[in-house]
Amino acid sequence: MSIPNAVDTVSVFIAKKTEYFVETRLGKIFLSVVLAGPFTFLPTIYAAWTEPNIDSLRTLTWPLMIIVNMSATLSVAHKGNWQIRLVMVLWILAVTLVYVATLVR
Repeated sequence: MSIPNAVDTVSVFIAKKTEYFVETRLGKIFLSVVLAGPFTFLPTIYAAWTEPNIDSLRTLTWPLMIIVNMSATLSVAHKGNWQIRLVMVLWILAVTLVYVATLVR
C-alpha cells in the first residue's frame, strides 16, 4: 500500500469513528481549537522581537517553515475548509515575524 493510500485509509477510518462527535456542539468547538494554534506562537514572536540575545533563533528553520507553510496553504486552498485556510495564513505570518526579527535585529 502506498503512503497516500495508507494516509487516506487511516483518515477515512478516523472520520467514520468520530463522525458523531464532530457533529455535536462539543465536537464543533473542539474542531475550532485549531484556530488558536498560531496564537500559541505569540510568546516566540515576542521573544524574537524583545529578547536581547536571539542567536538561537538564527537558523534555517524560519525561512524553510515559511516555504513549507506556503505549500500547505496552497494545498488547503484546493482541498480545505475556511478554518484551516485561515490558520495556515496565520502560521505564515507568525513564522515570517520571527524570521524578519532574526534579519533586522
